[in-house]
Amino acid sequence: MQKEALTADRLKDFHSGCMTDAHRYFGAKVENGWTFFTLWVPDVEKVNAVVFEPGTNVRTSYEMKRMAHDDTIWDIRVERDFTGFSYVYEIFLPNGEVLEKSDPYARQGEFRPQTKSVVAGHSRHEWERSVLAEKERIADNHIEKPMAIYELHIGTWKRNEQGAFLNYRELADELIPYVKNLGFTHIEILPITEHPLDESWGYQGTGYFAPTIRYGTADDLKYFVSACAENGLGLFLDWVPGHFCSDAFALSLFNGTPLYEESREERRMNPDWGTLNFDISKGEVVSFLMSSAHYWLAEFKFDGFRMDAVITQLFIPNTEPPTFNEEGKNFLRELTASLKRAFPQAILIAEDAQNHPKVTHELENEGVGFDYKWNFGWMHDTLEYMKIPPPERPEHHGKMNFSLMYQYEERYILAFSHDEVVHGEKSLLNKLPGSLDEKFSQLRLLLSFWITHPGKKLLFMGQEFGHFDEWEFKPELDWASLVNEPHQQMALFTKELLAFYKNEKALFELDDHPKGFEWLDADNHEQSVASFIRRGKKAEDECVILCNFSNQAYPDFRVGVPQAGVYEQVFSSAAAKYGGVQESAAMAAAAEEERADNQNRSINITLPAFTMCIWKLNGKGSEAD
Repeated sequence: MQKEALTADRLKDFHSGCMTDAHRYFGAKVENGWTFFTLWVPDVEKVNAVVFEPGTNVRTSYEMKRMAHDDTIWDIRVERDFTGFSYVYEIFLPNGEVLEKSDPYARQGEFRPQTKSVVAGHSRHEWERSVLAEKERIADNHIEKPMAIYELHIGTWKRNEQGAFLNYRELADELIPYVKNLGFTHIEILPITEHPLDESWGYQGTGYFAPTIRYGTADDLKYFVSACAENGLGLFLDWVPGHFCSDAFALSLFNGTPLYEESREERRMNPDWGTLNFDISKGEVVSFLMSSAHYWLAEFKFDGFRMDAVITQLFIPNTEPPTFNEEGKNFLRELTASLKRAFPQAILIAEDAQNHPKVTHELENEGVGFDYKWNFGWMHDTLEYMKIPPPERPEHHGKMNFSLMYQYEERYILAFSHDEVVHGEKSLLNKLPGSLDEKFSQLRLLLSFWITHPGKKLLFMGQEFGHFDEWEFKPELDWASLVNEPHQQMALFTKELLAFYKNEKALFELDDHPKGFEWLDADNHEQSVASFIRRGKKAEDECVILCNFSNQAYPDFRVGVPQAGVYEQVFSSAAAKYGGVQESAAMAAAAEEERADNQNRSINITLPAFTMCIWKLNGKGSEAD
């Protein structure tokens, strides 16, 4: 990365919030044996760049100078290559106080608990053309393709034999074959921007241009990104545009006053998280955030972002009830537009827990410009319903079917994320009532409903094999539980469910269109059964789906079907190989001239308790069979 000159035009872009490559101008850069330091910090008396000899506390201070044509920017060049040296900025305030700060634009930080910045060297990684071509293929027409995302926290997914973090290269060797074998299409990693506290999961960031050194170098990360693409896996980064860590060594009160954080005190702090909200009324802060987003996509070739907690921008912080924030919406619109211009293939996903309208609509249609948003309503309703003891579920049947009232207002991802299995929420398995066998039966049913409901999919690590405990930030997942047959069967079920999903176009091709879904019976609350049709573009892809949320089996269950002929059961969550009661999934039922569920024909089937099953017209079975 070369040191670029801050011309008058470039400075205008920076101060007005139009700069998307500020990382090329600010921070520490090494070029031809010289090291350059450039920092934006207004309203201070003096700034030093303080460099430390590697492995020591020996420090040398270099007094920085104000730029001749911009007194808010300080820089210096030193005739020495400081690659690998740590450094901080000493900032002298008008009141005589001296602050010691890490570099907002640093591309590397020290291993925690140390907090200084590190002068990063030049990347040696070269992107293969085949990798970039594969990334284009993965992203192409993603709306009509299956998408099943495996969400994980790198530090607690798995550790090495010594109990230490896997580095990005070791992660590639361990994670990619695992995820690929299960059948997920994408990986999403919790934030890896540098952060001081492991338990923040990366959501309280301090280094918006620095991949955390916990897991290796920037080139190690690029190796992992390349390996994902080479194996046909998309890779999303959880990126946090709304709030940042309040620790004093980083962005907080950077010049002794709110600079990066909100100048309006009532909007500044997130009391639930202890974080600070960015002040997007400042052009320099907007340029900082814009440049961070562009940097991760340009430098590391991620396939897109899941943007955390955009409610801090779509809604005015700390207002009750939540109040729409036009300023924040405009910032996000500018951000998505900028990213789409520079990276047309990038997939942008919003975490909006307050249901702001038109988040996934195009900008010209007054939308915010995201490709997808998490469907919090479906997730909360479904999990609340599944927690209810089966005899009481008939009274709450509306929780299970309500999502189709708004399904096509946005493009959704159905996310069972880390937030649902932590802080006393229990694992998905342990949310469910009944005996252990009933819990596993209902977990299979829950994931089946997740797969067959319209929308793309996301599942947090461990839930694929029925992790028993909630995620408590222990050293790693409970991999030892996989010696037990129920967990093995659950893992097999998830693998075959995902294979079925990816081979049945009816389950994804028209996710974004009402023609892809039709209720057969949304209101069968007496039996706690939901039945519906999923459709693709071709008639032969049609699937008839039944979900029995009751603990009662129905040996003579009649369901309407749209076509004449013999229907075959092509998938059942109750198959014996998954731990269920059906020794054979090979079942058939001829359509009879008996009207049911607003259809002129119907079939009579056996429907076990806690079961999802899928039926297709004879000869149109799943390719996964």
